[in-house]
Amino acid sequence: MKKMIVPGSPKDLHACCKILENSELGRIYFFDKDPGRMLSKALNNEEIYVVLDDQNNCIGFILFELKGTFGKYPYLHMIVVEREFRGKGIGRELIYYFENVIAAEYDKVFLLVGDFNKRAKELYRQLGYEEIGILSDFYRKGVNEYLMGKYKK
Repeated sequence: MKKMIVPGSPKDLHACCKILENSELGRIYFFDKDPGRMLSKALNNEEIYVVLDDQNNCIGFILFELKGTFGKYPYLHMIVVEREFRGKGIGRELIYYFENVIAAEYDKVFLLVGDFNKRAKELYRQLGYEEIGILSDFYRKGVNEYLMGKYKK
């Protein structure tokens, strides 16, 4: 399958909402609110890139803020891939794209990962991210967030 990573546009909003709603992130963080407003704002701010399949269907996305960590460094807010495409390296490709294209001019990048998301945390470790600290109940009561960072060479 041919894939392409491109800047998100308002036409991708519905697909991004559905992908998020059908993910574990959506069930834990957005069970009581509509993610549409947040995603719409990020699309308008050019803070979402999407993965398109060979028929130009959105099958995943990355949401980031270039100066979202301490007002200085890139923050990877979320990576979400449609269920049927998970485990095929798309998340890894999005991380590489984030580090090497979107945040290419920065020497440090950061993210938070929930304690329930063990697969993602392990992927981040494999890609060189280190655990910096734990934020208890940061987004949701009962969920610890691990602050992870990568110092790019």
